[in-house]
Amino acid sequence: MKRAIVALLTLQLAGCQSMALEDQEIAKPKPPSVPTLSGAELQALIVGKSLRYTINGVVSSYFSDGRYGYRDYEVRDGGTYTIAGDEVCITFEDGGRRCDQFARIGPDYVRIEEGGRQTKVAGVGPA
Repeated sequence: MKRAIVALLTLQLAGCQSMALEDQEIAKPKPPSVPTLSGAELQALIVGKSLRYTINGVVSSYFSDGRYGYRDYEVRDGGTYTIAGDEVCITFEDGGRRCDQFARIGPDYVRIEEGGRQTKVAGVGPA
């Protein structure tokens, strides 16, 4: 009888612990949202400019005529871009498409990709 009671208490405690873990997972704080640049701010930052990022030698060029260029240590790609609201949408030569946003965090600019990945802009120069 004692073994049955101990087994029952063990199961109940295990259930309480898993519920407590589930509650903690639900209660995890979400990352703060970052205010993105407005359309006018975005145009001023990227149109006619090349942005160098802090990863893998990546450079994105947004030419004044709507052409887009991309290069890193291994890849070169191109396409076109449009700005709609606070997003820049790129259509790649292979038909792929992606929309990004940019934000200013303190003195830094950050690109925010569709999936939420953030990449710091290391420098801005002419396209």
